[in-house]
Amino acid sequence: MFFTFDFYVFTSDFRLLAFFSNLLARPRTTEDFTANDVNAGIQIYPFRPITANLQMDWQRTLLRDWIDPRYRESNVAGPPAFSSNSMPGAQAVMVARFIDSIAGIPREHMRTVIVAGESAAIVDISGAGGPSWQRIIPAVGALFKSLSIGAATATPAALPPATGLGGTNPRTHAGIFMGIKQRFVVNLFGPVGSGTFTPSPHFYLFAPDGRVYRTFDVVSVPQSDPSRFDFAAAARSDADNSGQFAVQDGFLLMRFGGAQPESLRVPLAQNGSFTANGVTYVRQ
Repeated sequence: MFFTFDFYVFTSDFRLLAFFSNLLARPRTTEDFTANDVNAGIQIYPFRPITANLQMDWQRTLLRDWIDPRYRESNVAGPPAFSSNSMPGAQAVMVARFIDSIAGIPREHMRTVIVAGESAAIVDISGAGGPSWQRIIPAVGALFKSLSIGAATATPAALPPATGLGGTNPRTHAGIFMGIKQRFVVNLFGPVGSGTFTPSPHFYLFAPDGRVYRTFDVVSVPQSDPSRFDFAAAARSDADNSGQFAVQDGFLLMRFGGAQPESLRVPLAQNGSFTANGVTYVRQ
């Protein structure tokens, strides 16, 4: 079973308005939010398989190895304060409060491990002590009150077999395509719903067997071979951006799953480039 988070925050500080995070949507990366005007940040780590020793490891290491090296504590000052909590859909919620002393400067941490089935995810919150930490407390409380866990959605139904135009078929169209698309970047401390649209690289990965995945993330594809990308993991966790494709009569047909399935039919250029939702994508 695979799990996702939904959370919505409406506060005067962290303004993650109607933010939806599928924690398995990007199994290679972490959702990372940094405050604009105080020294604080939130990292949300994807669900991953756990062992029977999880609680022991948690008490002993704070699951430090799960944390991005940029945010990993290096000098915990004093014993952590452990507690437990609850969350809809979770079997266990374990919390640790501790201070990391960086060159004598204390940094507050609140690390939460959420267990669902045989997987666990981490929400790691840190910030400078004193006023900075006090300022984010209401936002952190609102964040956790809105957290819930649900099973990931199913992948889309298969497209009909493709027939090529001039020999074009899913195998020959396989590859990595990139376009520049407007991406909304949330302003965590601005007015409700504030943020800016920034031109960002956006990718489509097409597999020789007809699978497709789209993402803003710079994904790791061994030897630039899409067939080596883990489409199965992406499809289980990020159905909204995972699907299947076919090439028929000079058109690229794509079908994506998720809560609101989406179908696209766009013309293909001679070089395989295509335009989807106003963005032109070119083979890399």
